Amino acid sequence: MPYGPPGRPTPPPRKRRGGFTSLMLVVIFLVVGGLVKFAVNRGVDIGIDAFGPRPTTTYTPQPGSAPAKTGDNPLVTDADGSLVPASCDYAPWGAQVDKARKFFESAAGCLEAAWKPLMAANGLPFESPTLSITATTDGITTPCTGSTSNFAAFYCAANKTIYMPISQLQTDQFRDNWVVYLSVFAHEYGHHIQAQSGILRKANSERVDAGARSTKGLELSRRVELQANCFDAMFIAASKGGGSLSSDQVTLATRDSYGRGDRPGDMRDHGTADNGGKWFEAGLENLTPQCNTFIAAAGDVS
Repeated sequence: MPYGPPGRPTPPPRKRRGGFTSLMLVVIFLVVGGLVKFAVNRGVDIGIDAFGPRPTTTYTPQPGSAPAKTGDNPLVTDADGSLVPASCDYAPWGAQVDKARKFFESAAGCLEAAWKPLMAANGLPFESPTLSITATTDGITTPCTGSTSNFAAFYCAANKTIYMPISQLQTDQFRDNWVVYLSVFAHEYGHHIQAQSGILRKANSERVDAGARSTKGLELSRRVELQANCFDAMFIAASKGGGSLSSDQVTLATRDSYGRGDRPGDMRDHGTADNGGKWFEAGLENLTPQCNTFIAAAGDVS
């Protein structure tokens, strides 16, 4: 399964029902247009099928806030930007909710210790994300998905929450190879870093302007997702550097990164599995400039 919530299926074409239906469609269009305008004004991220940072091209950074920038963001233009070796005492993994929650909470502490100093060094704010660790997606309502239960692990910028439903982690396939679950979590944490640094705000704004499912809009989404792959790998490399992961575990996480991405019939918003793996490997160098997907050639983010 690709990282993040799956794309929404395209509805089947409707049959024509004459003038009344046409009139109703016009009314619906006007109502939806009004809602979209309201959403933009109230901070709803309509650019990536989710709520999140206010998508506006007129955003002016306030004192102490992150600049709305992507390729020229200070986080990815810092030539020495890297995560310190992370010596992490990960809690034992278990597919039961309590054990999984303790595991991800311990990972969150390590991720914060790794990312927070780098954010501060570049004058960027940092706030810890909230975690939602559940057995399944049943009954979960989020600002990003509403009441639907059709989602995988993902980050919701509206409430700064990482959702990790255990039923969606393919535990029957990966079993006790917890580095895979750690990598998925680090990817979603990467989205939080994008939100905190202002990268996500700018990318969402540009995607709204371009059209969420336009060619440019989908390319922007892929640049966001592939950068999160790279940020994921930066933490994996730092964790290995601190002695918390073995070379075999890093190899397994790398192999897994080549197994995720857009598949035939998908919306093409995450990137090919091959590019997903390549950006993950770039992140293993543990330098944020290597993760600057927003200045990469279009073919590298296809």
